[in-house]
This record gives sequence, C-alpha cells and structure tokens, in this order.
Amino acid sequence: MENLNCNVIIKETPDVFSWNESIFLFHYKQKREIKMADMCVHMNLISVVLEGTKEILDHGSKMIVPAGSGFFMKKGSYLVSDKVEDPDKGFECIIIFFSDEWLQSQVDSILGKNAKSDFENCPQNDRDMALLEEDGLLSIFMTQLQSCMATKNDTNRLQSLLPLKIKELLQILISAPNGHLFEAQLRSLDTHLNPDLVKLMQSHYKENISLEQYAFLANYSLSTFKRKFTQTFKMNPGKWIMQRRLEEAYELLKSEMNVTEVAYEVGFETPAHFISSFKQKYRDTPKQLQQKF
Repeated sequence: MENLNCNVIIKETPDVFSWNESIFLFHYKQKREIKMADMCVHMNLISVVLEGTKEILDHGSKMIVPAGSGFFMKKGSYLVSDKVEDPDKGFECIIIFFSDEWLQSQVDSILGKNAKSDFENCPQNDRDMALLEEDGLLSIFMTQLQSCMATKNDTNRLQSLLPLKIKELLQILISAPNGHLFEAQLRSLDTHLNPDLVKLMQSHYKENISLEQYAFLANYSLSTFKRKFTQTFKMNPGKWIMQRRLEEAYELLKSEMNVTEVAYEVGFETPAHFISSFKQKYRDTPKQLQQKF
C-alpha cells in the first residue's frame, strides 16, 4: 500500500510557495492513478480539484470530489484515491496547507469579529473533512490563482500577494451557499481543546509563577494565552488554578499531612491565604474538614 506523507511531499515538490512554515501552496500533478493510499496530513488543508476525481475516507465517512469542486481536511490520517478521467491530463489539483497559528492570527479579518451569532446558531460539524462544492466564483478565483503561481519572475511580490489571495479564497468559500458549515469548521480550529495547554497546566498549577510566565511556557502572548485558556478550560486562569489547588488540598487533607504542609504543597504562599480560600470554597476550614474524616 502506498504512503503519502504531506510533509515529505511539500519538501520534495519543486515550486512550492511558503511563508514562515505557516502556509504552503503548490500545484499538484499526478499522471497515474493512486488507489487507497495512506495519507498523513500534518497541517490543515484546502484543495481544489482541477482534473480527475479525488476520493477520501476518514474514520467515519467517504467523500468524492469531482473536478471543479474542492475539499477541506483537518490534520489527521486518511485513505485517498486519485482517479484519472483523461490519461493525457492525469490528476491535478491546487493544495493549500495552513497552520492553526496562521488561522488564529487572521481569524478576525477572515471570519469577522461580529459574525459569531450566525455561527453559534448553526449546527456544529465535528467531521474532519468537508466538500467544497463547485461554484462560479471559486472557478474564477482558481484561474486567477493559477496565473499568479505561473508568474515566477518576482518572488517577493508573489510572497506578498498570495497570502492575500488565500484569505480571499476563504472568504469565497465562507460566502458560498453552504459556507456556514465550512465557517464552523474553521472556527473549530480556533477553539478546539489544546492538549499541550492542558498538559502544561496540569504539570505546573502548583508553581508560584505569573500568568506571563505561563504564557511564555505555552509559547503564546499573554492575550492569546488567556483566550486559549478560557476556550479550553471554560474559566479564566486564576480561577482554574485556585480551584485545582483546592481540589488537590481536599484530597491531601485526608492524609497525615498537617494544614501548613498541605498549603505549601499545593502552591499557596501562606497558610492563612490557604485557610481563607479553602473555607470560601468548602465552608469548613481545613482543620474542621480533617476532623470529619
């Protein structure tokens, strides 16, 4: 069985346009058919089929993408087939890879700061892929994009222009008749549970470090850290840290540790702060709770 690793394909394909490892754009051509190949997708991608037919299987569904239509795929593992309709033309598509980080940096300009009400009211789509149906505007755009990509004499201008064209493509796809479903998937990339952030906080919630230092460890700006934290844990960082420390303290109080030892163990700087915070949450002081065990 054939293996298609998108990271390897990008590195081995000539004439790939890229920006800071966040966007990769290239014209993919294949003369022979590919049947049920393992495809490892390391970045989110949008592709528009120009010649032939694409078939994709994820863990729960199958999608057929004819020429003129496109598809969106989240990072993950898929089985794909490239079907050739005309041997002289083979299979051909334009592929755009983009990172979560790039989308997050552009989310307001692409999706709009005030456009969330419609998104919140539309049905959520947790599928890993989506069909982008053939559309007149999409067809015109792809012709323009291919012309831009064919102009290789001025790389600097292309590197400035093509990211704008990709944002234009996203706007075209969102404004299509079923574009609200695609928009929901883009928004889900910006609001999904961040496993690295969960691991970071579960490992370090007892440390006496600032939010700025947590943000640094997470490789986020402070504002992005707060936003991603609230999306992941459904509460602000200060409240979550306090709650997690007190829950840990509740369990430790069942042991032979005294109140002062528990206070320092879970990250409080003084026993007095621990006692007042504990009583506010559990109504009993730590000592009163220990006497009940």
